[in-house]
Amino acid sequence: MTDMTNYERLKGTTDVSPERALVTGATSGIGRATALRLARRGATLCLIGRNESAASTLREEIEAMGGHALVVLADVSDAGAVERAVHSFAKAYQGIDTVVASAGVAPTGNATETSIEDWKQCISINLDSVFYLARFAMPELIRTRGTFTIISSDAGLWGDSNFAAYIASKHGVHGLMKSLALDYGRYGVRTNAVCPGFVETPMADKLLASLSPEKLEALRKAVPLARFAQPEDVADVVAHLSSDEARHANGLEYRLDGGKTCGHYKP
Repeated sequence: MTDMTNYERLKGTTDVSPERALVTGATSGIGRATALRLARRGATLCLIGRNESAASTLREEIEAMGGHALVVLADVSDAGAVERAVHSFAKAYQGIDTVVASAGVAPTGNATETSIEDWKQCISINLDSVFYLARFAMPELIRTRGTFTIISSDAGLWGDSNFAAYIASKHGVHGLMKSLALDYGRYGVRTNAVCPGFVETPMADKLLASLSPEKLEALRKAVPLARFAQPEDVADVVAHLSSDEARHANGLEYRLDGGKTCGHYKP
């Protein structure tokens, strides 16, 4: 395992090595890439997800790197399951330094098209789960002066048609993030949100599957950098925000969208 550089060590964990990091949604996409990125800097991981096979494969990859990972199969929309996952990891490794909330779903449809079930599931997974994670992990982060990083979306910064539930959930996430930053910054806990545009993940693939090649290319060209993000792009930002290099970043909405939300762009 490569030693962590000084700037990547978390302030407040100087007597504890390695860093202890909990990641939800760790079995796919951004969460998976983030778990691998944190493992590469020396963190011991708690991988929370629902796909047992994918979680086991990820744990094997981390262990092959010389790292350590605890797999917890849990539905993050279940408050009790989140509480048990947080407490079991904190007990096993005597604390938590880093929390990354990455679980999410993205149903499509406007208010009249979105089913009640889809609305409830989206709010529960995208917003409620972040609250549960903060509620149960924040006492641990206060003890370690740790970090709480939320994977949000550019959908939390502006509106979009046919994503009523998703847009509402992400705007709620940003309100919660700001409250956490204000309430717990005094204890040295930094809370931030990363706001990507489209990221090439399985979830995005499902959303874009119905588009013609021409429409897909037009979407890419609407980004000033002319490409969608990769999961590793997001993971690198999470690694930065959860490191001492970003020691004064708190309450930040980090726009990782290639310039898409800067304004009207004409390719």
